[in-house]
Amino acid sequence: MQALETEFAEYRWFHSIDMGDFATSGRFPPGSAQNVTLFGFMDMVRHIDLSGMTVLDIGAINGLASFGMKKMGAETVHATDSSDHKTFRRCAEVLELDVNYHPRTQIKDFGGIFESGTFDLILCAGVIYHMLNPVSAFIAARKIIKEGGLLFMETAYYPDEERAAIFLNSETAMVDEHYTYSVPTKAALVGLMKLLGFEVLAIRTIANPNRITILGRAVHPSGISDRSPILQRIHSRDFVDFEFRIKDVIPTPASSEIVYAGPRDEQAIDHVTYEPDFPLHPERRKRVVGSTLWETRDGNR
Repeated sequence: MQALETEFAEYRWFHSIDMGDFATSGRFPPGSAQNVTLFGFMDMVRHIDLSGMTVLDIGAINGLASFGMKKMGAETVHATDSSDHKTFRRCAEVLELDVNYHPRTQIKDFGGIFESGTFDLILCAGVIYHMLNPVSAFIAARKIIKEGGLLFMETAYYPDEERAAIFLNSETAMVDEHYTYSVPTKAALVGLMKLLGFEVLAIRTIANPNRITILGRAVHPSGISDRSPILQRIHSRDFVDFEFRIKDVIPTPASSEIVYAGPRDEQAIDHVTYEPDFPLHPERRKRVVGSTLWETRDGNR
């Protein structure tokens, strides 16, 4: 174990992962809560039985969510990331967890990797604000999720605006980080969920940093309970962008038996006091090794 600790102390970490005698350093300052942006996901996924399920973790970084879902009983876990992280590979080896790793893979690549109706659950955390076309994440997820499957969409967001808007970060500087291109509002995210065939089940938010996690269930557009009149017309007339016809974006593959049994509401999480119940998320008092991958107080570059 000492050799492993010495090795892991040489790495820079995004996730704080419980390795037994020690935990890896996370992205936030030492002594503060780690893995904060995943708290909304952690709070809701505990109400889901993952036994026998096939799940996808988009933007896995060091792999905390991937490994945690495997420990929760998921039968097959796929993890993608734009980079190839040695830390992910080593953690998987040490923890002896069988996870299908797809490094150097972006959302635009999914069509050549995953078939329609592959996944019972998809987690997309900390990804869409790094995309020039964030809407494509919702489209890609809808194409490969099963009917009735669950999508967790987590992102930075702007809480002080009620309208459905997406702000250009290069002009507003809402997030002081040069790889963030846009910042949506809650209404925009809920609207995109519904536009692409997801019934919104629950929402979790945190403040400082301002983050939101929305849980949606893949349904036929007619099954979305609160469609506006204009959204009903959009769905009935189909998308005029022929690359994204409803029959292609919202297929009808085999259905999923996954169930979310938690509260269906919106809740704010105080990350200063909240203690997640999620596998491999360490207690705050855990001794940590390694340095942080991110360098600012809000966990950005």
